[in-house]
Amino acid sequence: MLCPDDEENQGDNINSCQIPRVHQLVRQIDRFAYEPCLLSIGPYHHGNAGLQFMERLKWRCLDYILHLNCTKSLWDYLLVVSNMENQARACYSGEIKLDSKAFRRMLLLDGCFIMVYLQGTYGVSRITKADPDPSIIPDENVALVNSSSEKGAKGERDEVHEIELGEVDADQHSSENKDSTSCKGNSGVPWYHTYALVDLFLLENQIPFFVVKKLSEVLLGSSMERILTENISNCIEVNMKKFIGAFSPDEKTNDFDHLLHLFHMHFKPTMNGDGRTYKKPKFSEHFLDKICRMVGVGHRNVRYEYDSPHSQQFNFLQGTHVTQWRRATQYHEAGIVFKRKEVNEHNKHSLLDVAFHDGVLEIPCLYVDELTGSLFRNMIAFEQTNPQFGNFVTAYVMFMSQLLSRPDDVTLLSRRRIIVHVLHSDKVVSALFTRLTKGVVFDYMGSFYLRSICWRMEMFYQNRINRWMAWLRHNHLSNPWLGAALIAGLLVLFCTIAQTVLTVLAYHGS
Repeated sequence: MLCPDDEENQGDNINSCQIPRVHQLVRQIDRFAYEPCLLSIGPYHHGNAGLQFMERLKWRCLDYILHLNCTKSLWDYLLVVSNMENQARACYSGEIKLDSKAFRRMLLLDGCFIMVYLQGTYGVSRITKADPDPSIIPDENVALVNSSSEKGAKGERDEVHEIELGEVDADQHSSENKDSTSCKGNSGVPWYHTYALVDLFLLENQIPFFVVKKLSEVLLGSSMERILTENISNCIEVNMKKFIGAFSPDEKTNDFDHLLHLFHMHFKPTMNGDGRTYKKPKFSEHFLDKICRMVGVGHRNVRYEYDSPHSQQFNFLQGTHVTQWRRATQYHEAGIVFKRKEVNEHNKHSLLDVAFHDGVLEIPCLYVDELTGSLFRNMIAFEQTNPQFGNFVTAYVMFMSQLLSRPDDVTLLSRRRIIVHVLHSDKVVSALFTRLTKGVVFDYMGSFYLRSICWRMEMFYQNRINRWMAWLRHNHLSNPWLGAALIAGLLVLFCTIAQTVLTVLAYHGS
């Protein structure tokens, strides 16, 4: 649900688009994960001395927008921002230290920056018939002064006042920022583009997206709003695959609060861990289960799959009260096979689409670098502060952190090409996922999309036959020569027994 456009209903929906501060108890675990390193968006980190590098690019984006549609003046954009000020302020639950003039200027610059930097204006020049020069840089003070124009009521103009946009040094960083007003792929671009993209998805580094939409309406009109959101969504999908992997093929939507919310929407699983149909066990499995019962070895948990978590088998599993998830090497020793879930044009899936069937755990490939932890932390913080958006990412991270508890677990999944990382060692990757779970509130016995998979994996792990077969396969059948020797030994044993039986029968027959 987006923030309401009707300010009269603002009080009743103040929590529908909250951009909160991260709590100090969570921040102290890894404060750098929640604070921008290069780019400031929104009021929380506005004006920080270390974030001025990209401010000059924001002026270029504003100038670029002004030249896209010359029929609209700077006053038109400022008037829209002025009308949204109170509504935008209500979306922040933390303290805002900016006065009215600075807050409006921040919304205008940040909104234009998001439109241009994330290619929201792609193809706009064909619509507006404009041919702007993206390298244009304001080289003098630009002031928004009260205008005598007939646009808007006089009282509204008086509330706007004068906003000094500031002086921009036309020579500073000109060579570095050339052609940087468009969002490009990560390969071959300056290093700061990578960090700027990540900064755009920090929870505390957001502006309400309705601000960007309103600015685009001034530029294009309300009928072209879908172009903006589709362009931005496509840009995010192309540029962030390097960090996160496969994206959900769900239809793109216009209903999101800010960029982190849009980014989070790509991580909804396309399959439900509980949504499986009943599958009757094979005759061989049923026969083996009967043999195990007769010899007192223990029940063999035949692989039943049910279409509902309320089935008798699933409720029985809940009654076991198993609260500890196991490491990848433990599941491996019990016979569970880890397999990388391949993705292509004909088999698209979300990063969260984990599947378990017939003793095989399929996990999509996860790319891990020094920025991956920050992205996951902010999506978890988004879910923790906005429970209405689900706990998919939180459940996935908790599950993966248990699988990767130790370096040898990371090594195992790396060999299966499930984990691809560029960090110093497997130990660093394991420590990264361990830190991600600190300060996170998660109900292991509650409702989450991986619950059915976790219970079925535990059922498989508890099966003695599975563990014995896995031990035999790992210790005696992993080497083809050992396997051949074992088969030869079994044949010799079988022949010896057969010879003994034949000898006894021949003796009694004589």
